[in-house]
This record gives sequence, structure tokens and C-alpha cells, in this order.
Amino acid sequence: MAKMICIDDMEKYALQHLSKATADYYKSGANEEQTLRENRSAFERLRIRPRFLCDVSNRDLKTTVLGTTVSLPICASPSAMQKMAHPMGELATAKACESVGTIMTLSTISTSSLEEVANAAPNGVK
Repeated sequence: MAKMICIDDMEKYALQHLSKATADYYKSGANEEQTLRENRSAFERLRIRPRFLCDVSNRDLKTTVLGTTVSLPICASPSAMQKMAHPMGELATAKACESVGTIMTLSTISTSSLEEVANAAPNGVK
């Protein structure tokens, strides 16, 4: 597996390993792709401000999302048709989110049912 540093690296890797139809589906957006362009633009404006020589031996990334404590301020947003990329699809995403203590939101066009996802991650946030 290639060394992945950023989201672009992950996208390039995925596009090389997915079928053309699957890659085209995942890299596209709805209608005129306006929201896709705006989302990319918003992420390009984000900057991380490095703070050097700070004590990080005792760090805590916990926060709350809608009253639920999560281990870090990152959640899995709804992503449709995950089984196109991997046979476990949303079940694997749910298990991963449960294992790190964060939230997954299930897409309305999921390839797994609510019940399947709930059973795959019984201790995950519902």
C-alpha cells in the first residue's frame, strides 16, 4: 500500500484500485456538482496552525456532538453505496467508528440496512 499523507493521496490510491464505474460514482457529485466544488473550496481554506514545543504528553481530544461524547472531533459523514468499494461497506465503517469512539451517520442510500449496521456495531452511538 502506498504511503498516504493526505486526503488527495487516499483519493489517488482509490481511483487506481476501484473499477472505473465505481471510481466515477465516488468522484462525482449531484447535478452540476456545485456542492462538490464548494465543499472542496471550503476544505482548501482550512489551515492548521502549528504550535511547536508544547507539552502533548497529556492530551484529550474528546468533545461532544449533540450531547454525545466522542473520542475526537471527527465523525463519519453519510457516504452512499459503500459496498461498491468493499464487501463490508457500511458495516466496516460502523465497526471502525465504534472502535475509536466516534459517530457514523448512515446514508439514505446505504447498501446495508439500519439493522445490519446496528448489529455490526452494537456499542456504537445510535
